[in-house]
Parts: sequence; structure tokens; C-alpha cells
Amino acid sequence: MFSKGSKLYGILRWRCPRCQEGDLFKTGIGGGVYNMHKECPKCKQDFELEPGFYWGAMYIGYALSSGYMLIGFAICLWGFKFTPTGSFAFLIGLGLIAVPFLARYSRAIWLSSNVRYSPRIAEAVRAHEANKNIKS
Repeated sequence: MFSKGSKLYGILRWRCPRCQEGDLFKTGIGGGVYNMHKECPKCKQDFELEPGFYWGAMYIGYALSSGYMLIGFAICLWGFKFTPTGSFAFLIGLGLIAVPFLARYSRAIWLSSNVRYSPRIAEAVRAHEANKNIKS
């Protein structure tokens, strides 16, 4: 389920959906939420398939953040016995940390839903990396 070749592996690790070797993002969250490579540094898969491609990720981000707020509100209200106002205040504060991660995950989900994993390309990338390491 979480091994290479599964959609979840690429999404949860922010990897290229085609080879699952290259990173989607150039830097960590501190370097910018949307600081993506134009293409995979390993297999050269284009990450922006068409102009405005990531508009679809907006809907995924909306679903993720709505789920976060609804589930979090229920847990705070009934699990921790917070007041409704306290629950919202806590979740909004936590959201300042969570939303950048949700934005990256929504992009990874959207890209993975449009690009298929290729074991042949992944093996070629790994072989190329191994060959490069032998030469150095």
C-alpha cells in the first residue's frame, strides 16, 4: 500500500508520480509552499501538463481543509470537551501550520491523478543513478 509503485507512496512523500524518484518540490515548506520543479529532476516528467493545470488542485485542497475542520471540530467538541468557539480558535491556530501541508498534498494528489506510475521508467532512473554513482 505504501511501497514504491503505489499512488500513496508518491503522494505522501511528494515524489514524481511517474518514477517516484524525483522530488516534486525544490525546497521544504519554509522555502515556499508552491516552490515546485518545472519537471522531474530524475525522469524529466513535466509537472505542469497545461496552463492552469493546478486549478483542479484547488478543489482537492478545499476538500482536505474542509475535512480537517469538520473532523477536527468534532474531536475538539466531543473528545476534548472544548466549547464551539474554543474549538474553532484551536483549529484555526493549528490550520496556520496544517494548511501549507494540505496545499502541497492537494498538488501531489492532483498530479498523481493525471500521471501514471511507470515501472520501466522508474527502473531506468534507478539504473542511471546507480551507474552515475559507480563512475564517481
